[in-house]
Amino acid sequence: MIHLHLLRLKPSVSAKWAWRFLLCLATIGAPVIGAPVWTPPAIACEYPGTVEPSRETRRYENTQLGLAFQIPANYRAMGRQGGQVSIMNPSDYLYIQCITQAGYGEGGWFSSLELSLDAVPAGSRGLEQAIRANSTWLDSQIRLVTEGGKEFAVYTYTDMHDEIEIANVAFFTADRRRLVTLSGPQNDPVFQQAIATLELR
Repeated sequence: MIHLHLLRLKPSVSAKWAWRFLLCLATIGAPVIGAPVWTPPAIACEYPGTVEPSRETRRYENTQLGLAFQIPANYRAMGRQGGQVSIMNPSDYLYIQCITQAGYGEGGWFSSLELSLDAVPAGSRGLEQAIRANSTWLDSQIRLVTEGGKEFAVYTYTDMHDEIEIANVAFFTADRRRLVTLSGPQNDPVFQQAIATLELR
């Protein structure tokens, strides 16, 4: 078992990482005379605001990928398509559940950590080559770190929408067919805690 104690990352702007989604419809253009006027429905879901991470922690474990790390006990893990997992504030989780049921809402939600899974492109000889083949837009420096005999790639990029630094830690699965990436706001304590307590089997 590999226990990744800490991958050192440079400090950056303190902010929450957000994928903001505008979920409220709006009409565009001038109305046509005599045509019925569309009235948007009342907002079914309003973002309630974040809840502070609890001091107590719990173990998140992904047996399929053979990894585990600690997250705040009140945080939720939400599976997404393609094997991706979002670790999020409980308010964000409830907000998304509301939107799923109602079909619409207003606001945005935040993730402290994203676990993503990508296929390793054919012909990739190493981590950096695989990362750049999957993310052709990436122009950041990639640093390779070895912990417990396993290689990790560490890099950051700027989220242009929210103007914050996103830190990434990537590694191959044991069969080297998939690329696992843990991403989050560089200064987010939940992300930092997950990286500091990451265990691989």
